Amino acid sequence: MSKCKAAVLVCVTGQRDCDRLIREGRKIADERSASMHVLSVQPVSAGFDANGKELEYLRQTARSADAEMTVYFHDDAPVIAAGFAKKIRACHIVTGMQETQVNGFVEILHKLLPKLQITMVTRDGTIYNICPSESDEKTAKRLVPQH
Repeated sequence: MSKCKAAVLVCVTGQRDCDRLIREGRKIADERSASMHVLSVQPVSAGFDANGKELEYLRQTARSADAEMTVYFHDDAPVIAAGFAKKIRACHIVTGMQETQVNGFVEILHKLLPKLQITMVTRDGTIYNICPSESDEKTAKRLVPQH
């Protein structure tokens, strides 16, 4: 992978098993010689009761991976994540992937940031990528599984 002077952004929910995303983000950041940031956008309705123990576990996991974790309370997670990605000049995004249906978060994030590669990690550790096409951005949504 190419070097990146910006950062890898890892988007997590308040679920403990998002630690797999932080580990994958660290690998990608190391390959790209980039820094890493972890972001969690919690729904406003969750308030300060938002998965406190799980978020603290993820914060410690991020810290162990040499990354800071930022938590926002907002109901439009893809927009907040896209803005944060621009702020830190992200070169790559790592996120989870819903097992049963299309993940609206990833679709919207990709529409907002079509030139960034997005790596999705399933619960079983399978990795998929949305790779931007330099010649035709309409084909950028194709999923490429990695073995």
